[in-house]
Amino acid sequence: MKPFTRYAACALLLGLCACGNPFAPAKHTPEGGTELPPALEATTPEVLLDNLARAMRARDKDLYETLLDENYWFTESDCLGDLVLANGFEEELEIMGGSRDGSQSGIFDIFRTFEYDFELIRRSQELGPEFPKQDENDPDGHPDEDWEVFRGRVEMLLLDENGDGFRVDQIMTYKLRLNEEALWKISRWIDDPLSGDCSGAGKRPVGVQSWTALKQQTAP
Repeated sequence: MKPFTRYAACALLLGLCACGNPFAPAKHTPEGGTELPPALEATTPEVLLDNLARAMRARDKDLYETLLDENYWFTESDCLGDLVLANGFEEELEIMGGSRDGSQSGIFDIFRTFEYDFELIRRSQELGPEFPKQDENDPDGHPDEDWEVFRGRVEMLLLDENGDGFRVDQIMTYKLRLNEEALWKISRWIDDPLSGDCSGAGKRPVGVQSWTALKQQTAP
């Protein structure tokens, strides 16, 4: 190899090492947050739940987006069975991470402290043939797929820069599906009711917000 060619090859190699992957998305590090090593791919349901906890605590909107299925659907009903809030994939990303153009802030931007804990109550499986679609828009029907279901108690504490915020203590259900890339995604997020004509065990404790109420108050 001629000297010029050898030097040119070395310079090209160094340039590639320095630049990294030019097509990789920019990493979001929230203000006041700490950049962590890359999260593991959700090749098991357990890893996905670990990544959910990490995304919440670190207020990592980029990681959070990777956890949701493109057909993700969130719901919370009150104690009378009336729907309080329902939103899909894009609405969820806007509520949590703000608008894509940066003109509106989301929950991850508003709060500087975000504590999140999930205590498993029951794990089960929904077998596809037992959950046929009632219509083409049925978010709970998955006749050709088996879903993993995690039901548990979720406790959150969210505080802004002034120390003001919310506490969430609620039973939530996550339904996970395995996508075409062999990665687990959250397809359904269902909150137990904490509003309406609740009595007994379903009544909301003093000082505790439902997750839906918080989303409604802070959403763009």
